[in-house]
Amino acid sequence: MHRSVRLISLLAAAAVFAGCATSKQWSVTDSDRNEGLVRVSYEFPEFREPQLSEDQAMKLAESRCSGWGYDDAEPIAGQLRQCSSMNSGNCELWKVTREFQCTRDVAFADRLAR
Repeated sequence: MHRSVRLISLLAAAAVFAGCATSKQWSVTDSDRNEGLVRVSYEFPEFREPQLSEDQAMKLAESRCSGWGYDDAEPIAGQLRQCSSMNSGNCELWKVTREFQCTRDVAFADRLAR
């Protein structure tokens, strides 16, 4: 009996942690329409970095760029990883940011220049 209660408790805790990991999502955290620059980020507690879809980050950037009249978005190489919350010299919360450059179709830009 004691063993089964312990197993159920462990399974419940694992389900809670798994639920937290899958609920993390990218969100647009900064953007500059004039520069055509979009930043998307997510945060996570130390030692619990989620595996997020790069496609989701790209779709967010493309959507923002499209809303501004750009044709597409291209990822800028690399990512920024910084501590958002420190406690006793340890980082409790990390923030990961990706940058995307909005782009225009060359043929479209040529038509506008005429």
